[in-house]
Amino acid sequence: MQAWLPMAGVVLDELVRRDGRGDYRKFERCLSCPDSSTANAASIRCTTCDSGPLECEECVRVRHQRHACHRLQRWNGKFFEVTSLKELGMVIQLGHPDGSKCANPVPAPGDFCAIDVNGHHSLSLNYCGCEKAGEAGTPYEQLLRRDYFPSTLTDPHTVYTTRLLEHYHIQSLQGKMSMYDYYASLERMTDNTGTIKLQDRYKSFMRVVAQWRFLKRLKRAGRAHDPSGIPGTQPGELAVECPACPHPDINLPPNWEEVSDDLQYLYVMSVAIDACFRLKRRQVSSEEKDPILGSGWGYFVEDTGYQTVLAGYGAQDEISTCTGFAAMTQANIKYAKGYAASGVGAVICARHEFMLPNGVGDTQLGEKWINMDYLFVCAMMRHLRVRKLVSYDIACQWSKGLLERIAKFPSHLRIPLPTGTLKYVIPKLHWGAHERKNHSQYSLNYIPGAARLDGEGIERRWWWIQPVANSTKSMGPGRRQGCLEDQWSYANWRKIVDFAEFMRRRFMLARQEATAQKKAFDTFSASFKKKNIEKWEKEISAWEADMTTADPYHIAMTGPSQAQVKQAIAKEEQEKAARPGHIAVHKVSALGFITSGLELEEAKAKLQEQASNQDESKLPALLEQRTAFRVRVQKFHELQAVYTPQVIVLLAQDPAARTDVVEVENVRLGLPSEIQARHRPTACPPDILAIEARLRDADCRDALHDLRTQLHIQDRLYKLKRLHVRHQGPSTRSQTEIKGQNSRIRRAAARYRRTRQGKLALIGPGPWELEFQVLTDNDIRGVQDDDPDNITVRRQKAKNPGPAEGRRTVSWIWRSADAHDEAGYADSVRVEWMKFRSRAKRWLEEERLLPEEMRRILSWFIYQEEKWLCRASQREDVDDALQEGLSAYAFKQAHIRRTMRGNCRQVWFRLVKDTGLEMGAEWAAVEGYVPRKVRRRVNNKIIEDLDEEEAEAAAEEVVEGSEDLEDLEEDPRVAYRRLVELDHVEDLA
Repeated sequence: MQAWLPMAGVVLDELVRRDGRGDYRKFERCLSCPDSSTANAASIRCTTCDSGPLECEECVRVRHQRHACHRLQRWNGKFFEVTSLKELGMVIQLGHPDGSKCANPVPAPGDFCAIDVNGHHSLSLNYCGCEKAGEAGTPYEQLLRRDYFPSTLTDPHTVYTTRLLEHYHIQSLQGKMSMYDYYASLERMTDNTGTIKLQDRYKSFMRVVAQWRFLKRLKRAGRAHDPSGIPGTQPGELAVECPACPHPDINLPPNWEEVSDDLQYLYVMSVAIDACFRLKRRQVSSEEKDPILGSGWGYFVEDTGYQTVLAGYGAQDEISTCTGFAAMTQANIKYAKGYAASGVGAVICARHEFMLPNGVGDTQLGEKWINMDYLFVCAMMRHLRVRKLVSYDIACQWSKGLLERIAKFPSHLRIPLPTGTLKYVIPKLHWGAHERKNHSQYSLNYIPGAARLDGEGIERRWWWIQPVANSTKSMGPGRRQGCLEDQWSYANWRKIVDFAEFMRRRFMLARQEATAQKKAFDTFSASFKKKNIEKWEKEISAWEADMTTADPYHIAMTGPSQAQVKQAIAKEEQEKAARPGHIAVHKVSALGFITSGLELEEAKAKLQEQASNQDESKLPALLEQRTAFRVRVQKFHELQAVYTPQVIVLLAQDPAARTDVVEVENVRLGLPSEIQARHRPTACPPDILAIEARLRDADCRDALHDLRTQLHIQDRLYKLKRLHVRHQGPSTRSQTEIKGQNSRIRRAAARYRRTRQGKLALIGPGPWELEFQVLTDNDIRGVQDDDPDNITVRRQKAKNPGPAEGRRTVSWIWRSADAHDEAGYADSVRVEWMKFRSRAKRWLEEERLLPEEMRRILSWFIYQEEKWLCRASQREDVDDALQEGLSAYAFKQAHIRRTMRGNCRQVWFRLVKDTGLEMGAEWAAVEGYVPRKVRRRVNNKIIEDLDEEEAEAAAEEVVEGSEDLEDLEEDPRVAYRRLVELDHVEDLA
């Protein structure tokens, strides 16, 4: 830009020069006339054609017989003014492709208008009415053969060029441009001054676009080639299906149903269910005014049957009692006034994120069971033979009674779903919002065969479609369905187009991570005794075989929590109070007295932290907090006078116990554990001492559990930042979250130290110290982190700072079970081992599943190619011209599938061959396929005009000869790893 800026004046002058005749102003006569001596005056230029000399009217008419939608300007001696071919007298004759004259031309209406990508055009047009009219067809057909799409069936006044419809179609699919904005831009291109009044053709444009979308979907589905025609279209036939999913008799091997149990996951179909409430539809229009074209032929379910079933169900009673999501809870009360549909529910292919045929339907009042049950059943009609892994953010509730609810459906919807063929899971990012009890069976991290599925693909589909939500909200039922189905077909097709590189990147990542995770797991397991590994392996294998048994991923406490201890003490005090002769000394019990003291101790620590970090501007707020705390301390002293009156005497002699000071957060509270040992037996009754000791013990346990939890969260935040956060803004927010998490870890550690000190003061040293050890700063680390002192020693002795996997030591906070058995391990360590195991197994499953999906994609392309070749000659009742068109389109589609197969095989062949897996006929070289050429930079060397395999081999040679991978400009594996760090969603889980 700096180099261009000095040239801006020159460029501006050239732009202004275009408003005159420029270099052609000296040619007064038309250079296109055959005889230069009789040439006409040159005054017309075409702004659509390339720049050239001006021409006369006659030459412009002759040259533009096949370019009726070009823009013309006339030089009036001072400037160019807008004119048109119609004003020049050009008449378009239809029905005579050889250019012969029609003996009986039938003129079109005088206001006939053609709309092209460059705006509105007034045309003079004649239909053929002579003896050739039978061959030329009806006026409607004559327009279509000229590539003009009429707005009405009879006597059309407006046509749209197929070029315009194709252009808008792509713009709406890729750019999500609304029809209104696109049509308005056409008007602005015609006239942007407001001085010309244009006829409003917007309504006809909307109608034609809806017809065009429907016709394109029919054409791509091969309905023009089928003898049964459009009426023979089957449910879901217009949808673009996923080639990588298992389809029996199409892309599965003959023995797929007989594989061993450990390989059955290779032939499981993963689906995801969810609803999107952005895709609303207002209560406008009706099916009479705006009918649905091909209801049930694409992604939406057949509307009439759907509405009939819904009408038989009243208000929903079942709601989710587990998750914090409000979708089900608000199903009957969600605001829906003025809306015919509150959103859409959908079922998609979870691994590849394809919208499934007949898997979409409108929701009325939130996310009802009946809506989602119906959509699931209709989507699964085409996949009855394969097992299914079903992901839903409320799967734990929705799955209860699903089969019973389906059994009440109409007979044609009672699909067979044998026990054991369905497995329900919760998406990874949603799983954290559910309760933990008995929920590991719904976790994609722990379920065998889930591979690296995250279940969140449907959320990405909603994000992709939301730009059209605002425009479809005001559409009628037919146009809205047509628009959404068109968008989803485009999305599905683009995924097929991108499969070669997408699957390649995914497999390279899986191969790398599977190796790394297996190595990490083996190293981690080597640090434990063999008998513990065998015990844990047996336990987790039994649970994977029957997930209704006790959840092994649930961390059991080594003792009662503080809440459980309080409940037990309260029960004991109630029994004591019920004894004859018992007199209550105060309305607050002894348990309440000690609990209040411990709560004050916690509040005191928080106030001390706030006071140490406060600046001058926040002194008023600190004053209010100190005042409130002082009042609480004084009320606690009132209770002390009842339960420990001798303590009041001791506090009166201690200056540190005074409350009439500014820094009241440093006051001594006078809990039994704070009293000196020589005074404690006489100042504190035994029952009070026992209550505090029991609460201190439980509080130590809770504080350790909280510390471990916060360390887990910190580890996830660090991984999230390292893998997914880039740029200053997101990095700053991430640093703020990590800083806040560090504060929570410090508070949890301080709570443990404070509570342990109180317990030590009350009961002295003993065996309990094996469980509750002294907590140092080096002990506060994750289970995967090595001791900082060990790292420092290695850094001093060698260049590698570690941590060394084989020498790693686990902090004692993860071995709380050692209090009872030094050879045992804490539940948290056991669970961490199981998580390591699951992580490694999921990556190994991913590494094995991806080659199978690649093979299925190749098989699908073979099937589709053969299907299109068969379609070429299916119809017999057609003329030669139509038959040639049918054959040409079928051969073109077959060629596209063959080329796609060749591209995929070229990219994947070496990768899959290196795995050593058996490669069937699908991997054979594609006959007639010409390998695509690539241009790649590797280590500052440009490798060009090579096919993909040669380029891969060259890249690998450079990698093998390089001492430092960071020196590579763009090694495919390194480059892909960087991409994964930026946007690979599965690693979020």
